[in-house]
This record gives sequence, structure tokens and C-alpha cells, in this order.
Amino acid sequence: MAVRPHGVSDHFPWRDKMRDDDDVLRYLDDAARLGLRVGIEYDLGVAPPLRPSTRAALHYTIGAVHQVHLDGVRVGFDEAGAFLKGQRGSLPFAEATRFADAALQRRILESTLALVRQGIEEVGIDIVGHPTFSPLAALGDPEESFPVEWQRRLIEMCVDARVAIEVNESYRVPHQAFLVRARERGALFSVGTDAHGEIGPLDRTEAMIRDAALPEERFLRGERPRQAGRSTARSS
Repeated sequence: MAVRPHGVSDHFPWRDKMRDDDDVLRYLDDAARLGLRVGIEYDLGVAPPLRPSTRAALHYTIGAVHQVHLDGVRVGFDEAGAFLKGQRGSLPFAEATRFADAALQRRILESTLALVRQGIEEVGIDIVGHPTFSPLAALGDPEESFPVEWQRRLIEMCVDARVAIEVNESYRVPHQAFLVRARERGALFSVGTDAHGEIGPLDRTEAMIRDAALPEERFLRGERPRQAGRSTARSS
């Protein structure tokens, strides 16, 4: 995998450290001293709005879904995240029965699309972080949990807006068939560790990229793709 510009992307919001524009700008100043590009992982559906000047000061913005709200009730993805990251050892996914409900699955999928659309149109995100991460990803076969028609809607949304799709090391998403569909449609890509600590080798990411035959030229080079020209968007 070619070496690309690296960036640091802390969560926004984050407890008492990343709450508003002033916190984000202080974080930007501190992190920029490391010589890295500086972005945030904007918690779609949760994070408060940022001023346009704050968003413009960042090198990039990742938009990610970590929960949805259905009928005013938060449906969290925390247990699924721990399972997918291997933090539960050999234990099965504890919430499998709950999320096997087809009606609940459809509502989660539609809410996810709505949040990503909001991130693109209102927040101005550059990257969709771990795009198929949810409790549905912890159920088993992703081609069953994520209908092809839904995958294509998400991919089309990203391609039309020149928003990159993240290949995520920690959650191991998206799955190969999704990445192939995105490649065939002309999508842009980025790499995310989601390490929340020490960063190890990106072995799983490299395998995902290789197995889906993702072209090197489709990966971000440090520019904000929505502001760049369209010269690489349809390259193959």
C-alpha cells in the first residue's frame, strides 16, 4: 500500500474536551504541531454544528454514524463495536437476537442513509467513516444484513458528492462486495485505523484493498476531494 499523507482525527464531540468551536480550534492548533493533517470524526446526528470558518480550518472532516434515534430512543452501536473489534474474545454478539428483527434492520439502514445525507449536505463531510458499521455488521453475512440496493444508494450518494469511502482497519468494514461495487461506480477511498490508541500494522486494510482491487489513484492524497477537480473521480 502506497504511503499517503497521514492525519489525526479526534472524535467530535468528546466529553469535556471537544464540545464546541473553541475546543476544536485549540485541538487543531495542538495537533498541527505534530506535522500531520488535522481532521475530526464528526458524530453524525449527535455533534453540534460548527461555524463554517472552523470547518474550513480543518484539513478534512470524517462523518460517521455511531448510533441512530428511533422514535426518540437512542439505538447505540457500542456493543457491536466491541464485538467487531474483537474486544469480547470468543463470546458471540450479545445483541444478535434484538437486531435480527427485519423491521428494526430496515429502520437502522434508512436512518443511516439519512444521517450520511445530512453530513454531506449540511456538515460538508469529506469522508464517510466506517460506512457499514452498525449492529447489522455484527450479525454475520453482510450481504444479507445490507441489501444490495441499500449499498448502491450509499455508494451513489458518496460518488455524486465526491465524498470518500473509508476502509476501516478496526471494524474491518466495508466488506469486499461493497468495496467492489464502490470501485466499479468510481468511488474515492481513504484509510482509517480507528485505533483509539497505539497504531499497529494495517494488515487487514491492505488485504481488504488488495482483495477488492481498489486502484491506488482512487485514494485521497491529502486534498479535500469535494474542492478538487474531478480528474481522478472516474479513473480506473
